[in-house]
Amino acid sequence: MDERLRKVQTLPLHRYLGIGEIASGEGRASFSVIAEEAILNPAGMLHGGVVYLLCDVCAYAGLLSVLDGNLEAVTHDLHVSVMRAVGSGETVSFQSAIAKMGKTLCFIDVTARVAGKPIATARVTKSLIPIV
Repeated sequence: MDERLRKVQTLPLHRYLGIGEIASGEGRASFSVIAEEAILNPAGMLHGGVVYLLCDVCAYAGLLSVLDGNLEAVTHDLHVSVMRAVGSGETVSFQSAIAKMGKTLCFIDVTARVAGKPIATARVTKSLIPIV
């Protein structure tokens, strides 16, 4: 496993959110989380901000599988459309795929699903920067 992907998987915030093993390869990534109490909003549904964050993590994890070791990526822009609420105990799967990668920007599509049905989509733009 790439060292950067290992860091993504073991980051305390990501572990707290319930991210376990991340599959990453060929510009794609996937993982699942369970909507547990720590990541629910006051209405008992998966917090929208958590959905945004998890879409960003999934995008980055997929990008890492093709990112040159001399480059790093930071979020440039993030658009998320939430289609329906996720209740407590539901499992949400996230999948990302690179739509277009240039020299300085990468556009990544992410879909979040519960039981195969989309609950959110995202377009994440990453700026590609040289590691100094």
